[in-house]
Amino acid sequence: KLPGAYQRTKRGDIVLFNPPESLTKIITNNGSKLSSTSLFVKRIVGLPGDQNIRLDDEGNVEINGESAVGPDRTLCADEPLRLIDRQLREGNGKELKELGPSDVYVLGD
Repeated sequence: KLPGAYQRTKRGDIVLFNPPESLTKIITNNGSKLSSTSLFVKRIVGLPGDQNIRLDDEGNVEINGESAVGPDRTLCADEPLRLIDRQLREGNGKELKELGPSDVYVLGD
């Protein structure tokens, strides 16, 4: 946790973080391994307070009723387990009503 991190965060910033438990399980269930230093790299697309976030099947992002520039999802083809696509196919994160005061919406480059 970094003091003031959310106040300095802006759309398009790159963030690195430890993968959440749900994705760690998918990775290990597929026979892959993560080290304690494995990090996910994502780009911030939505900021705290953003509303009506939608991600369509082509990877286009709409936030607050306007088209938003998101990362080029075609680059995700290099991801061997297709974790992002698997989460989106299941509907996780495709449509959000509002981001909370400590939430950001991220997508992989």
